[in-house]
Amino acid sequence: MLLKLSCQRVLLALILCTNLPAFAEEPPIRIAVIGPTTGKSSEDMGESIRGGARVFLSDINQFGGVLGRRVELVERDDEAKPDIGVKIARELVEKEKIVAVVGFGNTGVALPAARIFQDAKIPLIITGATGAVIAKQFMPPAYPVSYVFRTSASDALQPIVILNDLIDRRKISKIAILHDDTPYGQSGKQSVVDELTRRHLAPVAVEGFKVGEQDMGTQLAHAREAGAQAVVLYCLATEGAMVAKSAARMKLKLPIVGPWTLSQKSFIDLSGDSGEGVRTAVTYVENNVSTVSNQFTLAYKKTNKVSLIPSAVAAAQTYDALRLIILAIYQARSDDPVKIREALENLHQTTMSTVVSRYQRPFSPTDHEAISLNMIVMGEIHKGQVEYAYPEDASSSLITRVKK
Repeated sequence: MLLKLSCQRVLLALILCTNLPAFAEEPPIRIAVIGPTTGKSSEDMGESIRGGARVFLSDINQFGGVLGRRVELVERDDEAKPDIGVKIARELVEKEKIVAVVGFGNTGVALPAARIFQDAKIPLIITGATGAVIAKQFMPPAYPVSYVFRTSASDALQPIVILNDLIDRRKISKIAILHDDTPYGQSGKQSVVDELTRRHLAPVAVEGFKVGEQDMGTQLAHAREAGAQAVVLYCLATEGAMVAKSAARMKLKLPIVGPWTLSQKSFIDLSGDSGEGVRTAVTYVENNVSTVSNQFTLAYKKTNKVSLIPSAVAAAQTYDALRLIILAIYQARSDDPVKIREALENLHQTTMSTVVSRYQRPFSPTDHEAISLNMIVMGEIHKGQVEYAYPEDASSSLITRVKK
């Protein structure tokens, strides 16, 4: 496997560099990276978006860049604030010579900022935020063409995986939903309700809370009184940890399952022992046994000088998004954003050295979601780490999941 991966990387280097001019002859190709490196409850996502991008940068420039030009990242912190995200988007469009953008951890920030890049005709690949509406809002017929893509798992899909685990595999049907009051939490809650409705079920309780709340005892008491057999969370990592700790204080031993945010370091650290056994829908597990995954994890830790990836899912999805952009630039033989968008919708070559998947036509003019249902698995918190909830998923991780 190591020999195979090395050969793939050499081949990629040859593709990108053969018969092309040296770095010094042309300006760098500039790609923006935006994430909440500061911002309450969101730093794990922002740090990992930036960290995954820096691993990519080291790899790509080591192999000669693309079209004979060095790649440069323009990093920005949106602070998990919609107004800051919009301000940054406008600044990048008006002042920086960027050809594409990756990032955004928060649905509430991505929603208004994405419109700026759409109007400017600059491709944006969302690598963290999962709100179902983000990519949909710019697709035909609303817009003739969309410049907004995504490599994170939409909240139209994560609830299916979550409820497959609870209802189909664990035979639990009395489910309470707890969610935060952010656009992310609200839209995620609605997606869970919609999926339950499709299954001819309804939640026994739906309880909300604000970002920053420390005690979710009241919401959990309502869930218990309603006869809940399990709790589905849709919230950011910090508040998710408060739910787990509140349940432990109440000696309420209900399964807790949620989206990818529960895989983040802040949830694991803050929840402590109360987070043991919590399950989370993810596209990537840091301790994956596959060779490509191990290499990415080691490279991330070395490049960013950390012992654990704060949000392995966000890091991997960002790395992959940048790889897809580079392939699009190479295929288009141009750094023109319009041509990059056209190439992204019709990539001819399967990706190499990507982490979540070997992408084969991840996008099309009518589908800008790179992640399909079969690419999402259940992780489980065990002794401070995310592991596969099911042995068969761990085994199948050695076989790359391809979009269906």
